[in-house]
Amino acid sequence: MDDRLIENINDVDLTPYIGFVDFIPTPVFSTLLQIRNKILLLCTGNRLGKTRMLTRLMVYRAMGLSKNDDHNIKPGDKCRVIRFASELLPEDKNNEVKNTVYPLLKLQLPAPMIVKDITVRVPVITYKPSLGGKPAQFEFTSYGQSSQAGAGVERRAIIPDEVCPYDYYEEALPRLATTNGQFMVGCTPVEAGWMYTELYERARLHIRTPAVRAFLKKQYGQTVKQIERTDSQKDICVLQAATDDNPIFELLVKQKLEEVQKGLIKAEEFPYGNVSEYLDSVFMYDDADTIAMRRYGVFRQITGAVHKEFQWSLHVIDGHKHFPHGIPKDWKFAQMIDYHQSTPWAITWIALSPDDEAFVWDEMNPDPHTWTTLGICREIIEKSLDYNYRIRLIDKLASEKQVNTNTSTTEDMNRIFREAGQLGYDKGSSWESWDDKTRKGEDKVRERLINSRICGRPFNNLQKVDGVERRLPTLWIWDNCKQVALSLKNWKMETWVERDSIITKDPKDKREQKWSHFNCCLEAIFKDSRFRAGGYHYTPRDDFQKSKYFHGRA
Repeated sequence: MDDRLIENINDVDLTPYIGFVDFIPTPVFSTLLQIRNKILLLCTGNRLGKTRMLTRLMVYRAMGLSKNDDHNIKPGDKCRVIRFASELLPEDKNNEVKNTVYPLLKLQLPAPMIVKDITVRVPVITYKPSLGGKPAQFEFTSYGQSSQAGAGVERRAIIPDEVCPYDYYEEALPRLATTNGQFMVGCTPVEAGWMYTELYERARLHIRTPAVRAFLKKQYGQTVKQIERTDSQKDICVLQAATDDNPIFELLVKQKLEEVQKGLIKAEEFPYGNVSEYLDSVFMYDDADTIAMRRYGVFRQITGAVHKEFQWSLHVIDGHKHFPHGIPKDWKFAQMIDYHQSTPWAITWIALSPDDEAFVWDEMNPDPHTWTTLGICREIIEKSLDYNYRIRLIDKLASEKQVNTNTSTTEDMNRIFREAGQLGYDKGSSWESWDDKTRKGEDKVRERLINSRICGRPFNNLQKVDGVERRLPTLWIWDNCKQVALSLKNWKMETWVERDSIITKDPKDKREQKWSHFNCCLEAIFKDSRFRAGGYHYTPRDDFQKSKYFHGRA
């Protein structure tokens, strides 16, 4: 118990505080106490105790024990209501069983603090905050109520139970705008729905326990940091924890092993040497994705990533730091366009060093509804600087004749580039359709991403392989190419929507169209036999002269 709660524990009757005291501290809970982000997504395995931890956080705030003083309910606070939400209101004995939030909250909230309990008509607990002031409330709502039922009011915090409807989330955020409030939701990502795309993928901060990191490394070969920050503008934190992180299982296993040692139970009745072995026997699922979700709090969508090897913190680099004077002009340069008539074009600039290191250094994502072909071409020419492009590839859809002009987009672009003096033997090649027959390019991208992880940083690809030193082909993304990086990170395999289909059918062998466009550009260039290292003069990096670089825009 926090020493701020009582000064002399021997002089206090602890009976009303038993539910508060009877809690095993965990590193996960200690981390929760320090999170100040506007939105928290707590992704955990089953039986971690996420609901108890979230309700305990709110009890801490009622008792003035939060490490962030702004979260405590203080005498001068105007807004003194914390809202809980779940499928059902705790309005009768039957629903109290189904509503797990209310009993856990009441268990931990010291009885002397309660002024008035919930009623059928008013599902609100009124209590006396430990720091003083007028009474405060814990309010209970259900997802079945209309979104307008909770509109027009301020709340200090809103805590849904498991996955709430998206419209409930949308309606909740304005309630927190003027109170420095938090939206905190815990879920086991079996049916996470919108939370994956709206919260997980947009998170600014990712925190993972050692158990989660070890699983990702062992099962999927992903090396992730304990704390990972992104450049997201959304104030969202994701905390991922495994069932293994619940200390109750450590106590259970210890007790059972002691019973085996004393001969109270037979060894074959408990043949497990540690927590991990015991939980392996509990989570006996054949499907690795189910184990990932139910034991480790890992979204199934992550496991379905096309490029699991991509790591934002590694593959995305500060281009200006590594190339303070620009990219050497004697490297190989290429441009690629995934063309669409209505979807924004994916335009990519890439350079290849003589040592076989590829750098995506610029991108463009123009919407054909707001850009003309002429305008796009002029912008491409301006962004291309004065580098020599021998390879320009575009999706073959651009070679189809347009009804109104009887020319194709590819022909129009070549005409515009030719008139601008960008085409010719010394100035680069014409735009031409790329090869879309094989998946060889996807393998090439994957190989380069893996090699980048081996090398650890750019210009370090001379590695020993089977005792022989050789240059590993790598791929790096400049930090101004956000769409390319997001495409590598978020491109997924298509999945079955229905849970029954997920269980009974094989995974789909098809890539999602969303996030595929910049990936198509990368695949196209790495399939092209002309985009290979070597075959031209190379000046060692230490001997680069500033005159060989280009500064600024053309």
